[in-house]
Amino acid sequence: MKHPYKAELLVNLKMHYGEQSYRAITFFDGRRDEILFVLPTKEDISTHYETLPDVLSGLPEINHPRERTVISFCDENGDAYCSRLINPNKQDEINLALIGYRPQRKVRPEELQELT
Repeated sequence: MKHPYKAELLVNLKMHYGEQSYRAITFFDGRRDEILFVLPTKEDISTHYETLPDVLSGLPEINHPRERTVISFCDENGDAYCSRLINPNKQDEINLALIGYRPQRKVRPEELQELT
């Protein structure tokens, strides 16, 4: 398994959000290292974003080396995107120090398509 920490984190997050009708999409290859939860349009995404640190602290411990991971939320149209970086690497810290903020991204519609 190429990303054991992220894979276990995804399982834990899916168990936490299990009763919800959320879709989880992963982008573990490339520069994003992202777990994206796609919520129904009627959901208040900002609440999920704000409570994420509490959710993470309540999840079971992961017995793998920590990996840089972006956990994000958006609605079914790709709007209201918000993300939180956990376990930042040195380059993330340097970028944040240089520009003062994390660049924002827009979710493209093709990223939200079901993979078959």
